[in-house]
Amino acid sequence: MVQITDDSNAHGCCGCACGSSGKEEAAAGEAGSVGGGASGSVGGSGGGSGNGEGKTQTPADKRILITSALPYVNNVPHLGNIVGCVLSADVYARYCRLKGYETLYICGTDEYGTATEIKAREEGLTPKEICDKYHAIHKGVYEWFGISFDYFGRTSTPKHAEITQSIFMGLYDNGYIEEEEVEQLYDAEAKMFLADRYVEGTCPKCSYEGARGDQCEKCGTLLSPTELLNPVSKVTKSTPIKKKTKHLFISLPKIEGELKEWIAKASVEGCWDENAVAITKGWLNEGLRKRAITRDLEWGVPVPLEGFEGKKFYVWFDAPIGYISITANCVPDWEKWWKNPDDVALYQFMGKDNVPFHTVVFPSSLIGSRQGWTLLHHISTTEFLNYEGGKFSKSRNTGVFGNGAMESGVSADVWRYYLIRNRPENADTNFAWQDFGEKNNNELVANLGNLVNRTLVFIKNNFEGRVPPGGELTPGDIVFLNSQKEVISQVDCALDSVKLKEGLQHILEFCKNANRYFQENAPWVLVKEDRERAATVLYVLANQVRDIGILCSPYLPETSAKIAGMLNGKGGEPAPGCGGGESSCGWEEAGKLGLDSGSAIGEPQILFRKIEDKEIAQLKERFSGGSGSGESKDAAEKKVGFSDLDLEVGEVLSVENHPDADRLYVEKVRMGGEEIQVVSGLAGEVEKEELLGKKVIIVKNLAPAKLRGVESQGMLLVVEGKEGEVEVLEGTAVGDKIYLEGESPGSAQKKQITFKEFSKVKLSAKGGSILHGEKKLMCAGSELKASKVQDGKVC
Repeated sequence: MVQITDDSNAHGCCGCACGSSGKEEAAAGEAGSVGGGASGSVGGSGGGSGNGEGKTQTPADKRILITSALPYVNNVPHLGNIVGCVLSADVYARYCRLKGYETLYICGTDEYGTATEIKAREEGLTPKEICDKYHAIHKGVYEWFGISFDYFGRTSTPKHAEITQSIFMGLYDNGYIEEEEVEQLYDAEAKMFLADRYVEGTCPKCSYEGARGDQCEKCGTLLSPTELLNPVSKVTKSTPIKKKTKHLFISLPKIEGELKEWIAKASVEGCWDENAVAITKGWLNEGLRKRAITRDLEWGVPVPLEGFEGKKFYVWFDAPIGYISITANCVPDWEKWWKNPDDVALYQFMGKDNVPFHTVVFPSSLIGSRQGWTLLHHISTTEFLNYEGGKFSKSRNTGVFGNGAMESGVSADVWRYYLIRNRPENADTNFAWQDFGEKNNNELVANLGNLVNRTLVFIKNNFEGRVPPGGELTPGDIVFLNSQKEVISQVDCALDSVKLKEGLQHILEFCKNANRYFQENAPWVLVKEDRERAATVLYVLANQVRDIGILCSPYLPETSAKIAGMLNGKGGEPAPGCGGGESSCGWEEAGKLGLDSGSAIGEPQILFRKIEDKEIAQLKERFSGGSGSGESKDAAEKKVGFSDLDLEVGEVLSVENHPDADRLYVEKVRMGGEEIQVVSGLAGEVEKEELLGKKVIIVKNLAPAKLRGVESQGMLLVVEGKEGEVEVLEGTAVGDKIYLEGESPGSAQKKQITFKEFSKVKLSAKGGSILHGEKKLMCAGSELKASKVQDGKVC
């Protein structure tokens, strides 16, 4: 069996020797001189991973091909869609361009399939008209957000059909396509076989009545239409019958050995993230099965095979091929990108639910076609972004969608900043309006914006609007500049490793350090007492502003362009369409004292405005929507079942006594890539040492609550016996999900629930087995068991 190392993402900077600040080269007390753009004697390089020993993740000797998951055309993207795919890819693409890599970033709308047909029926349009309408909406949203695609295309093109059919014929000619007669639901009134999403019914796993024919949105179980209970045709609302028909399948088992070899190598060389590795391992461990690649549709790529004239390709077969066809519609020499595996590194960005199609199905199609395709190098995935503790819902008008952000009165850069600052890299995160306002006001306005504005205003008022002459650097200046070089290297290393949130945090640190330097040197005093020293301090600070323009360019392109304009093109890369002169600065210029003394600066601008509490309250109300169900809170609580619980294994890192309650512990628990705090009533029941290091079961989606003044962000599950004896339930490995026997762990987003709601889900121990009703709870393929307290309630 293929081995994917569990630590393939624990690479830090992938061996990159970032952080070599050069402090050793400039001993404390050593002085230097600066001015006229000279870098003086400040030690170290201007950042840039790969300057030390070890390898970097981004291969500098290759072209960088970047894709973000193709958004489905029949909706407006919400903030979670935007940060998970296009925005994350955009940050990395902008970084690569600043580094001087030959970079191509492509995306487009995924336009074929059942969902488009259904949307067309709903709106009384043809599928083509629906695609034209929503493609324009998507394009407008991404342009407003400053997404710097080299090309934003679509899949409903002749070139897409041509390349899809070519890959299929390669698979067919090489013996990887099988024909099989299957039983399928048929609408006798409409005289048509029903594709997955033309059927709705009751989920056989969780009894949810609105399950689709391909997946239950409530419990996340993958389904086929024939598995649904009480199925109904969405075309005529009639009950469909079962009828046999022929379909084509890709034989993944025949490609499995070759695929495993590729995954074992690519996942390590490309430093795949934890989500991608875990999800791919899960598919491989279960064993690959052949998958149907045809459907009974009108709107799709025709199957070029005799006897299948009425069939179209399934969207999950043809959609990833859209990356190739969109590139082919963008550049005439597209094969130098897609049929050039030795010279191109492919980076793909998506939500975690798309992973297996990009690490298993799509690569298998390319490998099996034997056409020499470029395969995935690095995959970057995100968890879910929740909205105020719940889900984004277009039907209920809940949450911020792309067009809502455009009409909010808040600039695109502020949205970009908050989304990356809150990017759900290792665990679900939550969009909250209060947090949105605080991060804007405390970080963008008070930190980054404040430094830029007061530095340039001071120069404008005290040095005739010209960069002051740099004089002799003090030992303190040198230490400061070298420490800032180290931060630049950390930003570089994080971006090189596609750790986008971490890179932004280092930029905030850089700004904070520069603000401290401003305060400690007090130029408002120096300008009166020692004008030469004041000039040196302001020269250093002006170059700090220049560095900020470069560093924040991938994240805040409009802000970077404004800084560039104020420094007359010396501050970073302007965003396409955002104005400002083209900057001559690449990433390698960061950390160098490169501003020319005496050069004129532009009129200082306010980069960010404060968002007052009143405006936050108005925005929150505007996007709050409604429940859409007309039910009371109590009525909704009665419907909570096991499928609403998000139970996950975490590791107890520390245990402390509650400061104000003798019977409570405060535990720090590691949950995947995040650390949470849990308050439990185990003091006096379990010794601290016994809890430390345990792999415990946490109710992960329990709404945070304060217990005697200390916030608890989850709940630890225990078995309580009839005599009051207690046993802490243990799982296998951090991140494992708890699920019911006969079901899958699932990855669907779970909304937050209250303790009252949780208490309505009855869990128990019987003979050591942990049960929900008569069903056993499972963890990592094995039964969840209690070893000491054999019978009791789970709470």
